[in-house]
Amino acid sequence: MKRIVFIVEGETEESFVNNVLSPFICSKGKYNQIQCFKIKHSNGGVSKYSHIKRDIINTIYESDVIITTMLDYYRLPTSFPGFDRIDKNESHYNQVLFLEQEMKNDIEHSLKYQVDNFIPYIQLHEFEALVFSSMKGIEEVYERTEFDYANLKKVFDSFDNPEDIDNGPCTAPSMRLKKYIPGYDKSVFGIEIVKKIGIETLLQKCPKFNEWVQKLLNAIV
Repeated sequence: MKRIVFIVEGETEESFVNNVLSPFICSKGKYNQIQCFKIKHSNGGVSKYSHIKRDIINTIYESDVIITTMLDYYRLPTSFPGFDRIDKNESHYNQVLFLEQEMKNDIEHSLKYQVDNFIPYIQLHEFEALVFSSMKGIEEVYERTEFDYANLKKVFDSFDNPEDIDNGPCTAPSMRLKKYIPGYDKSVFGIEIVKKIGIETLLQKCPKFNEWVQKLLNAIV
């Protein structure tokens, strides 16, 4: 049975993988070991593509391992392969699929062989999209007097798919949460919220996230 290694961009994603995603995957009996570590030289995000590329290449040589990533599309560095060739007329979903393939192509070009054990993943548009899967999580972590319930509820009602929430500097998922929940901190409250929501709801509400998880579950045949 193979191992799976997650390479993520920050502490929040690391906590999410260790405390939410890994237990779910393990419950399916697919892997005998799951590891997760942050990108070296990360300060809560991907500052340079070369940093994550180095980590992927250093890990991919290990035997019996599946490598995957968890990166935010929001504020992805312009040094990312294919970034300058994104078709702005395409949906954000298709743009992310393009960048994931370009990352895989770049790794294969550097190694000079096909890497079937690498499953790239970029989150639409950032980790906080998962928080918008259900109001239940926020309502269980906060009292209604602690956040702007009416305006936050409008956001939930406007997006049936949380991954459709845009990546504008003022309207990205994290920016909306900070606007309507004073003192919101994703590394503390974001994880608690998604834990309250539960992995099944995340998979149901976030189709691209669900596709990624299914790929990981199906990687062992």
